[in-house]
Amino acid sequence: MTKRLAWVAAAALLLILPADASAQPARDGRDAVQARLSVEPGYAGVFGVAREGRMSTGLLGQAEPGRPHDPSAAFRWASVSKMITAILVLQQIDDGALSLDAPVSSYVRLPTLPNADRITIRQLLAHRSGLAGQSDLPNGPPGDLAQYCTTVAAEPGSVFLYNNCDTIILGKVLEAVTASSYLDLVNVRIGAPLGVTLALPDEARIEATMEDGSAEAPVWPSGYGPAGGLYGTIEDLLTIDVALMEGRLMSAGSLETMLTGDPASGYAALSVWSYSPDLGGCIGKTRLVERYGEIGGVQVRNFLLPDLKLAVAVYSNDHRTGFGEVWRGQGLSIDLIRAAACGSPGA
Repeated sequence: MTKRLAWVAAAALLLILPADASAQPARDGRDAVQARLSVEPGYAGVFGVAREGRMSTGLLGQAEPGRPHDPSAAFRWASVSKMITAILVLQQIDDGALSLDAPVSSYVRLPTLPNADRITIRQLLAHRSGLAGQSDLPNGPPGDLAQYCTTVAAEPGSVFLYNNCDTIILGKVLEAVTASSYLDLVNVRIGAPLGVTLALPDEARIEATMEDGSAEAPVWPSGYGPAGGLYGTIEDLLTIDVALMEGRLMSAGSLETMLTGDPASGYAALSVWSYSPDLGGCIGKTRLVERYGEIGGVQVRNFLLPDLKLAVAVYSNDHRTGFGEVWRGQGLSIDLIRAAACGSPGA
């Protein structure tokens, strides 16, 4: 069988979930997303659309040779985990246990963290702490993640620098103020109210293909922790997206703070990006919240359109999938958003 025929055959593995008339918009959007992904060379993964609180999910291709993808299986969320950590932080702010403009040292003692008395919670959420990126992890259990966050790249508050350490330190703050482990906090404060359970595996995983067609190197999710280690299903992610858009996870004021993008930082908000592009098609100009994730060969794209009550989540286990950038006005990502909103891959 040729490679192209193999992908056509894989497309036939699309999972069609039962849906009543009230779920029609999500189902139609899901079908249009599937149609677009089915002609994307080499795409393999799971995806889903939520509209008006209703969800519909699908699959294409194989998780590994001979085994189709399964939308009910947990997958690597990578840096989408940062969005979950931000939700937990803002919940603690609503509870009065944290303040956005208080320094890290007010809540936890981290002797190896530089500028702990000057870096604020807001700066960590906005990637303006001045911390450098996470240093190399060992090829094994990582131990205390704070030991990889000891280098300064800029003065606190001076510049936007995307990195994992900001969110790793937020995880330490959360554990200190709640006396709970990070994963327990995720599943008690977010998972239990929404009926989902997330995981943070503590063993090496190989689940994706790199650009050259080789298997990714082993990935230790626990080495990324709050910054990239969470695992859940596509429906789990859409469930959280819907709850976030509906204001069920934090106060209205905290939600507005979280989703207000800073033009000076490329419209980075608090652990997400938020801006109002003209998406064309049937959509036009509307608010878009983006959260990407990439670790190893895994890619995740999570898009929320609050004004349309629409969310689109896509997972790929092949790093050759080219998603492009929405702000450029073309590419796979904007095609998928238009398909989900308009019900047609060419809309």
